[in-house]
Amino acid sequence: MRHDLAWRVLGAFVLAACGGALWLGGAASLQAAQRLEAIATGAGEPAPYVCSFRARTGQPCLGCGGTTAFEAAARGRFSAAAAANPLGAFVGLAAWGLALAGGLTASGAGTGWLRRGGAAVLTLLPVAFVVNAVVWWMSLPPGAWR
Repeated sequence: MRHDLAWRVLGAFVLAACGGALWLGGAASLQAAQRLEAIATGAGEPAPYVCSFRARTGQPCLGCGGTTAFEAAARGRFSAAAAANPLGAFVGLAAWGLALAGGLTASGAGTGWLRRGGAAVLTLLPVAFVVNAVVWWMSLPPGAWR
């Protein structure tokens, strides 16, 4: 009985965490994290985010577009999310799936939902990263590394 309760609490936590991230969306999630960092370090106002790779090379990095992609996926626009950044789109889709699995587990539908959902995300994450890396590499102009 305690085992089932622990899984239900975990399911509620996953639902709250993923649901909160989806509710905030990409840019708002990033801004909230930057504000928390500024408060924790005593900096006052958060510094504007600048991609160091893009600043040095003029080319987008593997993560550029990830926030936009997550925000689009959080709003259900998955094709726009995949066009912006495949890895960000995957993270948004994973958040939806884990929120659903967490909700089902928390409601007492069984622990299998969260177990399978977590296993699917962990299994597909390396694939999503490789797809993102290939798409990024192919988008670079010829001679970008010279």
